[in-house]
Amino acid sequence: MTATRITTELGHSIPPEGPHTITYHLPGWDNAIAFRNGDQALFQRLVSAYPRLTPFGFVKELATVLHQKLGFSSAYGCLSFLHPAAFSMAQTFAFSDLRKPPHKLEPAELLFRIVDVCRVRLYCVGFPLAKRPGIIGVWQSPGVGISSRLAAHLLKQGDEIDVVPFDAAGGDDVTAATLPPPTYLPQTIAHEQVRQHILSLLNRAPVSCHETLKSEDIYLYPTGMAAIYRTHHAIMRVHQGPVVALGAMFDATFQLFHEAPDGFKHFGPCDARSDVMEELEAYVKTQKVVSYVFVEFPSNPLLISVDLMRLRELADQYSFIVVVDDTIGSFCNIDVLPAADIIITSLTKSFSGYANVMGGSSILNPSSSFYSALKDIHRDTFHNEYFAGDAEQLLANSADYLARSTILNRNAKALADYLQTRIRTESAITKVLYPSVSDTAPNYEAFMRPPTESFVPGYGCLLSIDFASFDAARAFYDGLDVHKGPHLGAPLTLAMNFNDWVLGKDEEAFWYHMGYGMRREQVRIAVGLEEVGELVGVVEAALRAADEKMGR
Repeated sequence: MTATRITTELGHSIPPEGPHTITYHLPGWDNAIAFRNGDQALFQRLVSAYPRLTPFGFVKELATVLHQKLGFSSAYGCLSFLHPAAFSMAQTFAFSDLRKPPHKLEPAELLFRIVDVCRVRLYCVGFPLAKRPGIIGVWQSPGVGISSRLAAHLLKQGDEIDVVPFDAAGGDDVTAATLPPPTYLPQTIAHEQVRQHILSLLNRAPVSCHETLKSEDIYLYPTGMAAIYRTHHAIMRVHQGPVVALGAMFDATFQLFHEAPDGFKHFGPCDARSDVMEELEAYVKTQKVVSYVFVEFPSNPLLISVDLMRLRELADQYSFIVVVDDTIGSFCNIDVLPAADIIITSLTKSFSGYANVMGGSSILNPSSSFYSALKDIHRDTFHNEYFAGDAEQLLANSADYLARSTILNRNAKALADYLQTRIRTESAITKVLYPSVSDTAPNYEAFMRPPTESFVPGYGCLLSIDFASFDAARAFYDGLDVHKGPHLGAPLTLAMNFNDWVLGKDEEAFWYHMGYGMRREQVRIAVGLEEVGELVGVVEAALRAADEKMGR
């Protein structure tokens, strides 16, 4: 694939653009910040969107149809879910003390309705559009809203919408047990084939011998965040206590944990100079009971790899669950099963690879001392929410996962190595963040799969760059001729001023995260499948703009 000058218009997806693409191109640092700040004029220009951030496309069309069927006021919006727990989830979120005026909802403002569309039951949450910021997190953080493909399927059944005899205001007690039961989506051969593919990847070139995994230990979800959310609640049924997280992580994950009812403890600094494992042990001793420790391996966007071996030792000693999100490292490169009780993966990213379908997985380790209890709770609580059309697309996309990953690993490593040389020549770059050049590289390499004839593991597709000044970072970003926006693991390279975009609106939170490396002067790059020489050339040209801004 050859790098060419970007011609994609603002608000459109990376090509090939289709009805289910999940990216959007926002060129320019200022446009990203305008998006972050809710610029409505900018939103009106969006032709594509990341589905978990907001109902869009077919999902938005279906919401309009349901809105009319349910007789909602024009001042109201509508969110649709497959699980009856969505109602209590909405109450918990919207009425939390963490929501502040003017966006905090009153109980009477939250409306609940249930509809059957053909043979699919939807639990619809109505809310005042003026208070959207106080409820939209129910769609964003759990990631369990209906998918674009499911919405498109249901729109074809528009004449078969029946309102289920149930009505409650938001102030009523609407636990799942009090509601008409769900009609969950059927699991198809595509679901099992996806599980079998994941199973083959987990068993390919393991780091060490482990108990045999089975496909029934792999659970599929509509998004990576849904896998985290559902797993979180399953664990809480088995092992209560505070949730602990180590290092940088996806913002939605942080927000989810921040609202955990039994408390949340975060250890930010996790590089080789930190004493994070000693601090964690001291905390566990004082706390007495910890539910689980969550870690991204490596972390997004700092690409730090914590000491999983030591974490496993502490978990065995103090009896807590270890959940490892291996999305950034990816199945093909790393085997975290020796350290994890549960592995979480966003299948939306490198596993899919084509930015046109969402998905997530949770994998139970049969060697875990918690396996029996976790398996029992999953038998009781897991119900399929992953649409067959999404499973089919994910299966087709993942067929060339190893071949694509070879190129992604190569491109990112070559770019990281090149950027390292620019530090030595005193450019505007102050630091390259990538697993291979991190001071935590030994931690990552301890879990790299051994090479085989068919695949040589690497360090993943994601890297970040620290710049000496904000002006230099901005000049680099604006001059970087690649697509701009969220996502990683796509066929085309994507850059993002991740920290300023995601965290910059809340200065207090930003200062906290800056304490362990989340700097505003940082640019994240998720490499694609372009020719490595041309990709380096594009970055080199952008660096000239940054150097000029620094007067070098």
